[in-house]
Amino acid sequence: MATVDSIKDIMAKYGMDATKDKAKSDNLNKDAFLQLLVTQMRYQDPLEPAKNEDFLAQMAQFSSLEQMQNLNTSSTMQQAYSLIGKTVLGLSYNEVSGESKYVEGVVQSVTLKGGEAFLNVDGVDVALAKIEAVLNDKATSNEAMIDAINKINEALAGINEKIDRLTAGDTEETSVENVEEGQ
Repeated sequence: MATVDSIKDIMAKYGMDATKDKAKSDNLNKDAFLQLLVTQMRYQDPLEPAKNEDFLAQMAQFSSLEQMQNLNTSSTMQQAYSLIGKTVLGLSYNEVSGESKYVEGVVQSVTLKGGEAFLNVDGVDVALAKIEAVLNDKATSNEAMIDAINKINEALAGINEKIDRLTAGDTEETSVENVEEGQ
């Protein structure tokens, strides 16, 4: 009976140290996928070789997975960037002391560390996943109030124009109305 080497043994045999790759990245990349694909092709059963369609399907699945990961990263970064300038409340973890504390402040910048988005909240890094609230800051409230006041002023200007038109023609219409009503 033939023995089947584990993937770890095969990778070690051909100079692909799994622990070294693990230290670099927890994610599979194209190179790792192609190495596994080549290894799979080398050690396939010669009497029943895998079909080309199977390999193409695997490549298509891997490509789709990679694109979904890219889309997820892009979406996360877009969400983080949208918080710049806003007041947030989040839980910050201090690696030195091992303590967690709530931080409230304005987001100054965004950085990416180890594939995770961190917001700089008044000098303290807070993971995007640890943001618990986006608070209504004064600048946002003031802008909303200014917009509302401008809309009210526009509406009042329109009403004043209608009143002016009505009062300009009011003297003639009033006299006609008075005659019709018998006054």
